[in-house]
Amino acid sequence: MILINLISLSLLYYLKKSSGAREFPEHLHRYFKYGMIAAGVLIALGIVHAPPEILFELLSFVLVGAVVYLMLNTPELSYLKTLAITPLPIIGVRLLEYVIKTLSPAIFDIVENYLDAAGVFAFIWAVTMWLNHRKQMKEIEIERIITKEQERQLRTTEEQKNQLETLVAERTKEILSQKEELQYALDHLRSTQEQLIQQEKLASLGQLTAGIAHEIKNPLNFVNNFSELSVDFLQEISEEMPKIPDSPEKENILDLLENVKSNLGKIRHHGSRADSIVRSMLMHSRGGSGTMDPTDLNALIREYSNLAFHGMRANPNPINVDIQLSLDETLPKVKLNAEDFSRVILNLLKNAFDAMRDKLATAGSDYKARVEVRTQDLGDKVLVEVEDNGPGVPDHIKDKLLMPFFTTKKGTEGTGLGLSITHDIVNSHEGTLEISTEEGKFTRFTILLPKR
Repeated sequence: MILINLISLSLLYYLKKSSGAREFPEHLHRYFKYGMIAAGVLIALGIVHAPPEILFELLSFVLVGAVVYLMLNTPELSYLKTLAITPLPIIGVRLLEYVIKTLSPAIFDIVENYLDAAGVFAFIWAVTMWLNHRKQMKEIEIERIITKEQERQLRTTEEQKNQLETLVAERTKEILSQKEELQYALDHLRSTQEQLIQQEKLASLGQLTAGIAHEIKNPLNFVNNFSELSVDFLQEISEEMPKIPDSPEKENILDLLENVKSNLGKIRHHGSRADSIVRSMLMHSRGGSGTMDPTDLNALIREYSNLAFHGMRANPNPINVDIQLSLDETLPKVKLNAEDFSRVILNLLKNAFDAMRDKLATAGSDYKARVEVRTQDLGDKVLVEVEDNGPGVPDHIKDKLLMPFFTTKKGTEGTGLGLSITHDIVNSHEGTLEISTEEGKFTRFTILLPKR
C-alpha cells in the first residue's frame, strides 16, 4: 500500500507546486500541506509496519480518495481533471485486491494473477494519461504565456496610447496657444487698420466740416454785427423822435420802429444760436488732443443733441422728433475726451433719426417719432442710454452693426463707419457699448463709462 500513499503524495506535491503559478484560496494550501504530512506519515508507518495492515490500507485508500475527490470537485482545480483520473485504474485494482483479500483469501489466491495483470494494464493506463496530461499542461502553459504576452503587449499599447494622448494634448494646447496669439495679433492688426480708416475718414470729415463752418461763420458774423448795429440805430432814432411834433404819422412810425426792433432782437437771438452751432462744428472738426478732462456730461449731451436735431432739420428730408433728455442732475463731472465723445452722441442720434424716418414712411401719421437720452450715476460707473421708438434691428444683423462699413442704408446714403467709430471711441474711454432692440418697437444703445 506504499504505492497508494506515494500516489497521494505525488498528487499533493504537484498541486502545491502548481499553486505557485496560480492564486489558490488559502484553505486549499492548508489541504495540500496537511495531506502531504498525512501521506508522509502513512509511508513511514508502512515501511516500519507499525499499524495493522487492514487499518493502514484503509487509511491509504481514504487519503487518496480524498485527494482525487478534491481535484474533481474544486473549481480552481478543474484544469487538473485529467491528472485526477490518471491513477484511478491503479487505485481501483488495489482496492479490489484489498476487498477480495480481506473478505475471501481463497478467492484472492485464484484471481491474484489476474489482478496482477490488471495492475500492469492500470500502470500502462496511468503512464499514458500522465503523458497526455503533460501534453495538455504544456499547451495550457503555452496558451497562458501567449495570453500573458498579449496582456503585456496590450498594457504596452495602452501606455503608448496614453503617452500619445498626452503628447497630442500638449501639442493641441500649444497649437491653441499659438492660435490665440495669432488671433490676438490679427485682431490687433484689424483694430489698427480700423483706427487708420477711422482717422482718415474723420480727418476728411473734419476738414470738410471746418471749411463749411468757416464759410457759414463769415456771413453769420455780418448778420449778427449788422443786427446789433441796427438796434443801436433804432435807439438813436428813438431818442430823436421826441423832437418831432405829435401826429398820427409819428405814432405809426414809433410802432414800426418797435416792430423792427423786435425783429432785430429775434434775428440777433437766432443768429447767436447759429453761431453756437457753428462753434460746435468747428470744435468737432478739430478733433481731440487725446487728453481726458473733467467734463459736464449732461451739458455735452444737451449741446450735441441740439446740434444733431438742427442738423437733421437742415436735411432735405426732415422729420418731427420729440427729443426727451432724462439727465441725472447729480451726475459729477466725468473725465472724457469731449471732442471724441461728442461724435458718439451725434452718431447715435443721427442713426436714430434715420431709422425713425424709415419707419415714419411706412407707419403713417399715427406714428410719433421719439428719442430719449438718459444719464444715471451708478456709483463706480456712469450710464448713458440713447433709445428710439424706430423699427428696431432684425436679429440676423444685430451682431454686424458695429462692424466697419456695414450699413443698413440704401445706396450711398451710409458709409457704415458711424457705429464702428462710436464703438472704438467708447472702448478708448474704457467703456462698453451694448445694443438692445426689439424689431418693430425700439432700439436702445447702452454705454457704461468708468468713473475716473
